[in-house]
Amino acid sequence: MRTPALIIIILTLSLSSAFGQKAMTLSQYMHNRFAINSAFAGSREALSLFGSFRKQWAGLPESPQAQYFTGHTPLKNPNMAMGLQIFNETFAIKNNFGASLSYTYRVRIIPYTWMAFSASGGFASYAINWNNVTLEDASDQVFGGNESSIGPQAGFGWSIYNDRFFGGFSIPEFFSHNFEELDGTNFDPQKMDYLVTGGYMLDFSSTLSFQPSFMAKINQETGSWADLSGTMIYNNLIWGGVTYRTREEIIFHTGWQLLPQLRMAYSYDYSLGDIGQFNQGSHEISIQYDFGYKVKTPSPKFF
Repeated sequence: MRTPALIIIILTLSLSSAFGQKAMTLSQYMHNRFAINSAFAGSREALSLFGSFRKQWAGLPESPQAQYFTGHTPLKNPNMAMGLQIFNETFAIKNNFGASLSYTYRVRIIPYTWMAFSASGGFASYAINWNNVTLEDASDQVFGGNESSIGPQAGFGWSIYNDRFFGGFSIPEFFSHNFEELDGTNFDPQKMDYLVTGGYMLDFSSTLSFQPSFMAKINQETGSWADLSGTMIYNNLIWGGVTYRTREEIIFHTGWQLLPQLRMAYSYDYSLGDIGQFNQGSHEISIQYDFGYKVKTPSPKFF
């Protein structure tokens, strides 16, 4: 087997050893909290669509990449909301695809502050195409053929938020999937991801704001880490910030509010560890549109 293919397969195994719903991490969690916690469905008080593309470890041959799409909206009953998530991830010879629907019940606990609970369910499919591996011995039967499996998805979320702060806890996926065996899904609490997130908006002046935020991922089997972020927002039109990920990564992100209902964002991840010597970083670009049938002001909604 040639060296580049071997490197990619090793990296794929490291990402997917305890795969739940999504193997790759979204760096722009603060702009699309629904992607990590379905209890934020309806939080933008409009039909909100979000799409993103992520290229992991650019510069490596056949490096991982992913496309994500989410949509969520409040219903006529303001205490209810629904959402949809779709993801497609490719890791050299491996592909993950899935979709889920969520239902969220919201309660206004004090003026302008909501508490919400959600449940989600769907499916995920996993496939490995061993024929894409370039071999020195083309007759090696170990790497011949394709493998695939499909299984259910289910998750839970809790959140609290208003125009100034947000906080939440979620289990995005109750089921785990074994990459090496492709034997379907299993329920094992030690393999679940437990996500905790929060943030606050501070106004320095009428045109300058600061948004500190964090996301912590807890997993008993694969280990835990956290994103610690700070974002400066100028005139509700342009922002830039930095995230430190405790697994030796630093992330730079920026965004533009092109229209009151349309925004674009970009982030660049750089590994401070050994893997950073073998790639050109990770790139993530996203676009979000709020249809705004409930938005009454021209100011974009950051929380």
